[in-house]
Amino acid sequence: MLIAVGLLAQPVSADSHVGNAAVALADAVFQPFGDTPIEIAVLNGNPQTGPSAVLLKFPPNFPGAMHTHTHGYHAVVISGGSKHWIAGQSEEDVPLQRPGDYWYQIGGEAHQDSFPTDVPTIIYVQFEGPLDVEPAE
Repeated sequence: MLIAVGLLAQPVSADSHVGNAAVALADAVFQPFGDTPIEIAVLNGNPQTGPSAVLLKFPPNFPGAMHTHTHGYHAVVISGGSKHWIAGQSEEDVPLQRPGDYWYQIGGEAHQDSFPTDVPTIIYVQFEGPLDVEPAE
């Protein structure tokens, strides 16, 4: 599955924070993420042009696909569950990550995420540069 920020139906960004900022999960504004069943809520920055902090919402039992990003990112499961693995591993090799669990993904490394729960999964992601997604070869 190819997911590209350029495919967003409308540009999404949030003003850079000056001072403190807070967004309650219930108040996060999710929008479609391109032509996929994934939704995005931008908390800070602009994922199209630079570093950003976002919430991504995945539908139940979403399988994902092996892909890469130019830049690295930090992620934390907020609700639901996620599996994250790199090329050479398999989904069976990695544990189900639950709310509060964290991972870091370096840029340029092929990896896959799946969301094998019967409820939607929301993850917090902090991207180190513009968000791009390319299918892995």
